[in-house]
Parts: sequence; C-alpha cells; structure tokens
Amino acid sequence: MTQAIETQTLNVAPQHLALIARALAQRLPGATVRAFGSRVTGWPFGHGSKPYSDLDLAVWISPGDIDLALAELRADLEESALPWRVDVSLASDLPKPLADMVRTHGVGLQ
Repeated sequence: MTQAIETQTLNVAPQHLALIARALAQRLPGATVRAFGSRVTGWPFGHGSKPYSDLDLAVWISPGDIDLALAELRADLEESALPWRVDVSLASDLPKPLADMVRTHGVGLQ
C-alpha cells in the first residue's frame, strides 16, 4: 500500500514531487522510499536546502531484479525536467546508523 507523501516536511515543489512519485510508482512499485538530507526540514545534519541541493532517497525493497529497476529509475530521474539531481540508494547499502536515521527522520514518499 502506498503511503501519503509527507509534503509538509520536504522542500520540493509539488510538480517535481509528482514527477518523482510517478517514476517511483512505475519503476519500484511496493518499495518503501524515504527522502533524507538537506531537502528534509529538520534533518539533524546540515542547514537546509539551497535551490540546487540534491534530493537523497533511500529505498527498502526485497531482492530480485532490483538492479535493473534502480538503473531505470535513475535514468528516468536524470532525464527528467527536475532542476536538481536525485541520488537513489538502497537502504541496505547505507551505513546502519544513517539507515536508522533515515527511518526516524526521513520523509516517506512511497
């Protein structure tokens, strides 16, 4: 089941968020995705985002053909009209303390 996007704590324009949500739904249906870093209001590290700040996403998904799905998602986002970069990481590839922080302070997108 898809969660509601927590837009009140994410510094991303609605049209950009809609584009990201469509790409996630198409490429990674059923995955848990949380935004973290400077574009998340109240993120424990950093001082907020700048207009060119990237958006960091962590993905929790069961194994399978994830490599192809992630490559397609990354290509979709890179070729999109977004005015900044989106970094997509598997949560399992993040250091455990960072993954735990993303779970606690990140913003759910899916």
